[in-house]
Amino acid sequence: MSDTAASSDTRVLSSSGDTIASPGMSFFSRVRVAALVLAALGTLGLTGCGGSSPEAVDEESSSAPSNAGDAQVADDTAAPVQADLEAIESELAASQDRVAALEAELSVQPIPALPGTALRRIIVAADAKFVSVGTDSVAVVGPFGAYAAIDPATNTVTATGLVASGATRVLRTPSAMWATNYDGNEIVRVDPIADVIYSTFSFPAPDGLAKDGPTLIVASHDEAFIARVSPENGEILNQVDVQGKPTAVVVTADFGIWAAIFDTGELVQIDPESFEIIARVIVGAGPVGVTVDAGLAWVTNHEEGTVAVVDLTMSEVVETIAVGAGPTEVAVLGDHAWVTVTDAGNLIQIDTETYKIITQTPLGASSRGGPTGIAVGNGSIWVAVQGERSVVRVTLPER
Repeated sequence: MSDTAASSDTRVLSSSGDTIASPGMSFFSRVRVAALVLAALGTLGLTGCGGSSPEAVDEESSSAPSNAGDAQVADDTAAPVQADLEAIESELAASQDRVAALEAELSVQPIPALPGTALRRIIVAADAKFVSVGTDSVAVVGPFGAYAAIDPATNTVTATGLVASGATRVLRTPSAMWATNYDGNEIVRVDPIADVIYSTFSFPAPDGLAKDGPTLIVASHDEAFIARVSPENGEILNQVDVQGKPTAVVVTADFGIWAAIFDTGELVQIDPESFEIIARVIVGAGPVGVTVDAGLAWVTNHEEGTVAVVDLTMSEVVETIAVGAGPTEVAVLGDHAWVTVTDAGNLIQIDTETYKIITQTPLGASSRGGPTGIAVGNGSIWVAVQGERSVVRVTLPER
């Protein structure tokens, strides 16, 4: 189940009443620093200064005859080493200057919010936390298992009920609505037309949920595995140990199955045929939400307040974006990625070409929650706002 503790490696900057969090030094910055230090040590080794202990160097100096020419050669050899160290220090200083400049820019230039005309709040009986959009219906489920169905044509609630004691995800397919009941160790299938529970089957601590052809892909958060499950009877057809606590899962046509692993900070790739892990990518602290678009995976790192962008062809992070405290889920519509930043209470809009934040819209945050689940469909972005018993529909004007 997704943890919600805020990262300790985050500084909060105030900007005209908005809060924007940016890492003091991100995981990736530390990796770059380590690489530079290793490069310096390698240079020292190549020049003959790193292979002997200080004691050995002293002995050689005392036993060798004094020679001014040799001393000059030694000085000439040491010069490139000194130059490399100075270059490293200069690059580190420049990096720190860039971070300081970014922080200063964020503090004096508030990010605009979406116009109120683009937002429509739909009240639902359930405390909304997770949302999924089908072809003609929007499914919403709350943290305590109440659900609602919304007709996107009229923005009205067409069905409500109780499906679980503790829900973690919801999935709307053409013929059914699926919900994971984490507390009850089961997966529930609801007929949203008849407004009844169609079936339930046992599954240990289910969290992430996705459809793959006729089967379901389900993450067992506590048991540390991903499984392919028959929707007819709940039989586990395949499973793989992911060596951590899986949260979100996503199925792609070209890149297989991907799952976020909360405690190891990874995104793992699973081959749909062999059902084995074929790649692991470190994305950041506490990943809980994943979506894939145009060969890129967008991952929300809840613990460090960032979104990581992963090139699925290369299996590497190509960008990390600071979005604020406690991001939960992410969706892509057109040229923009949309992120729910739960703890800060914001909806963030990001340009998928430049990776720049375009808008930051306050949707509300309290001790009961804030914007959490997000999905796209019917030309809109749908955001479940926990603690508000509502779903916010965002529809941008056509250009």
